[in-house]
Amino acid sequence: MTRALFACALALAAAGCATPPVVKRDILEARAWRGSALTTYGRQMVVDAAAGHAPQTVTLIDVNARAEVAGDADQRARILDRRVESVRAELSRNGIAPADIAEWPGAGPDGLQTFPPGDLQTKPMVVIAHY
Repeated sequence: MTRALFACALALAAAGCATPPVVKRDILEARAWRGSALTTYGRQMVVDAAAGHAPQTVTLIDVNARAEVAGDADQRARILDRRVESVRAELSRNGIAPADIAEWPGAGPDGLQTFPPGDLQTKPMVVIAHY
């Protein structure tokens, strides 16, 4: 039995099949923000996400979880851009390389996709803004 399992594992490795990543999701709700700046609570959530960084793991950090941001669409987009930059800066301060942080506008209007697209599955941290 052990030989069979070893042979299967070796065959998967030889075929170039990668293990799919584990996906974690952190949602920065309203109390994580003061406008577009992270509050102490929000910074701690990002610090915890950075500390939980692990191989074969993609951490999604949702900056608004489809929450309403006051203002017109352009103002909302500017606030979300600043929130994304706040999270990226905090992740960098906590040891995550900028190349390991991706941005994703999130699921489409139906809101059903909760797994990042294939090209983002190689990034340890993905910041979602839901524009």
